[in-house]
Amino acid sequence: MKLLIDIGNSRIKWALFDGEHLSNNAVFPHTKTGMKTAFKKNWKDLSDIEAIIISNVAGDKIAKQLTEWCEKQWTLTPTFIHSEIEQFGVKNGYDTPEQLGVDRWLTLIAAHQLNPTATSCIIDCGTAITIDLISNGQHQGGLILPGLQLMQSSLIDNTEGIQTEKSEKKQLQQLATNTHDAIQAGAFYTITASLNQLIDDLDADSDNDIHYLITGGDAEKLLPLLPEYIEHYPHLILGGLIVSLKT
Repeated sequence: MKLLIDIGNSRIKWALFDGEHLSNNAVFPHTKTGMKTAFKKNWKDLSDIEAIIISNVAGDKIAKQLTEWCEKQWTLTPTFIHSEIEQFGVKNGYDTPEQLGVDRWLTLIAAHQLNPTATSCIIDCGTAITIDLISNGQHQGGLILPGLQLMQSSLIDNTEGIQTEKSEKKQLQQLATNTHDAIQAGAFYTITASLNQLIDDLDADSDNDIHYLITGGDAEKLLPLLPEYIEHYPHLILGGLIVSLKT
């Protein structure tokens, strides 16, 4: 059994892979302290772990903590995946390939495996929202937006006089009657308006039909305001980690 781990800026997603299927899919918060306690809570009962494969965009500190914990728990040193110039039929389009986030690299690999000859656009909705285009295995580049929580917290933290308490309303309010919902609606519409405009521009500029994929922790929240043809792949980075096992 292989343990696949996706360490993002705010969450850690993981699953077990038996060579054919993913199981035990779960998520827990990535915090500044107490991570070894979190590792123990989530993984202490796992057995028969043969390998640990990791995507990490959260820095060296958590990589070191996780490595030490895994070596103590299972006598296994994790393998951390890194962005490459070319691998698994995918060519990195960055001027400096190693600077492309490994999470983005793995979504490109996963999208290419799903449809090697397609032109695909991957929208990954995490702390930051990343958009990448790949065509016949060639990464065309991408862009980065602040994610929902980042956009909301940036406004609250950098604006004098804003006071907000969490609202009990669960549905998005187009025209809000309290500050919390007004900020939330503003973030939702800013992000989805940007994504919709980008989709229109990409479609207009492309000679091919584009296959749109969305992933990440906030994907389900944003989907209602995006075109219906966008396909939701909640485990796209884990899919890229599965492909990486072929090395």
